[in-house]
Amino acid sequence: MKVVIYMVMALLSSSAFAYPGATKVAEDPALQRFIHLSKAQDLESVQLVGPNGKPIQLEELKGQPVMINLWATWCPPCVRELPSLARFRAEFEARGLKVVPIAIDHDPAVVQPFLEKLELAEFKTWYDSVNAMGQIVPTDLVPATYILDEEGRLVAFVRSFVDWDNPAVRKVMERYLPEATAQ
Repeated sequence: MKVVIYMVMALLSSSAFAYPGATKVAEDPALQRFIHLSKAQDLESVQLVGPNGKPIQLEELKGQPVMINLWATWCPPCVRELPSLARFRAEFEARGLKVVPIAIDHDPAVVQPFLEKLELAEFKTWYDSVNAMGQIVPTDLVPATYILDEEGRLVAFVRSFVDWDNPAVRKVMERYLPEATAQ
């Protein structure tokens, strides 16, 4: 029953403009949905499961900026976002932004076969099958991206599909790179 509810929520929360190519780059609705907080917000640490299957505390990621992307196999906009997220991750992690995709499926065993079908077998994801992230940020709408500073504080978020290949989106994200936050 929960899966059906989540599917309905995902379908109702998506829209025709949520896909790349539906609008011009400068008009990308995700850019309008980015919320940049005027004051960083402390977050409690929660336990997640790393790509290696071992538990990890969110606070262990402190020391560099982190972008958390919540996604699910049953979420059409999430699935559409994954290939561009993988490309974004390859470039921006090399520049100092830790990109942490977190699959929120209730059964983590479905995730890797799903990624393999998408030809993303090398895409390493974290897991939150118990909605631990829901204790510290809203998780009712995915995909959702939360950006944390080096101290683990929430500094920005966007709760929408994002085309991570979009040059305008990448320019916005550059403000969260270590060299930009040090200025």
